[in-house]
Amino acid sequence: MEHRAYQQTVLVVEDELFIRMSAVVALQDEGFLVLEAKNSAEALKILSRHSETNILMTDVRMPGLMDGLALVAQVQIDHPDIRSIVVSGNATAEQARNAGALGFLAKPYLAKAMLQAVHDTVLRH
Repeated sequence: MEHRAYQQTVLVVEDELFIRMSAVVALQDEGFLVLEAKNSAEALKILSRHSETNILMTDVRMPGLMDGLALVAQVQIDHPDIRSIVVSGNATAEQARNAGALGFLAKPYLAKAMLQAVHDTVLRH
């Protein structure tokens, strides 16, 4: 299967360990390089050290001062080249777009749907 996943680095931000682990494994199996964070503060630290990151995939509800929508908005300012996908069981696609995200994935989701959302985001420049 020929695609550009091998050049793409995805940061998965999810506070629920098993959801984060399953997302990371599915993305790695698809050929993406994957970084992971359990909250927005950790995500911002990782992004400051990993300029190769292309895609941010973040949950909305997380512990800490900043939720996923605020994280997307901050990343738009700090790292405008990073494309974002919001994953949520509570927020809407419109809220995700308003924060600056290109993609939205409703929870619960299948790995196939997540991979499709990431591929769609890779293809959008």
